[in-house]
Amino acid sequence: MDTTGSKSAALRRIGAVGAALALAGGLIVAGGSPAAAYTPAMSFAGVAAYDRDRSQDIVARDNRTGLLWLYPGQSTRGYSNQPRVQIGNGWGGLTFGGLADYDRDGHRDIVVRDDTSGLLWLYPGQSKRGYSNQPRAQIGNHWKGFTFAGIADFDRDGHQDIITRDDSSGLLWLYPGESKRGYSGQPRVQIGNGWNGYTFAGVADYDRDGNQDIVARQNATGLLWLYPGESKRGYSGQGRFQIGNGWNGHTFAGIADYDRDGSQDIIVRNDANGRLWLYPGQSTRRYSDQARAEIGNGW
Repeated sequence: MDTTGSKSAALRRIGAVGAALALAGGLIVAGGSPAAAYTPAMSFAGVAAYDRDRSQDIVARDNRTGLLWLYPGQSTRGYSNQPRVQIGNGWGGLTFGGLADYDRDGHRDIVVRDDTSGLLWLYPGQSKRGYSNQPRAQIGNHWKGFTFAGIADFDRDGHQDIITRDDSSGLLWLYPGESKRGYSGQPRVQIGNGWNGYTFAGVADYDRDGNQDIVARQNATGLLWLYPGESKRGYSGQGRFQIGNGWNGHTFAGIADYDRDGSQDIIVRNDANGRLWLYPGQSTRRYSDQARAEIGNGW
């Protein structure tokens, strides 16, 4: 990833494709050979309208410098011509939980775990393209050994919740939020089991039925699955649906309506060549027949 302070120059550097996915008849099929020389440099915090301009943005950390960057979107199926903006530094040693308006003040916040201490932190945002001057707030402890699925109002009570997997047991837990800058007094609730061996794409209302869903890749097969939610604090009675295949070798940036067509999309990096792709959704519980669009390179 270009570290000169402007994304626009990096976006013009279109290199050779070392590996590609072909989208034919709605089926995502892997092809090509990985370019072993490429090493991805960015870790994704998530995709959200961070600057509140109605377009979905990408927030990511440069792992080489620890700098945090905002990549403003333009609600298109293509490259954004907006320059990236530095919004933080010293972000090494943290694992991202997600982007959401966790304290319900109208601004998107960043939730992270300190990997050394296991503490969970809320970094309140201010809906701007720059550093936030709001102090961070501790919202949890003992979070080591967990993998984040995402942050969303999963139980539809008006508060953003944290969905996470206990890596030792494979159990999936809902941590209900209370829209505040501090610990929640709500007890956690088990909402799944057998989740080891999956990589989470994110939590969003993917099928647009009013309930938040979980999208995850089965690592052994490369299949992509939709797990429909039911807006409750417990197991969903809905069966899962296969919505893709050939998804190994990719890192998820997040799920959001990136092109602003009313359907949730999947943003993902091809780890073999660093290209960033938008897979437009169609608000259905099946494969999308929309062609993917390249929205970045050098990631």
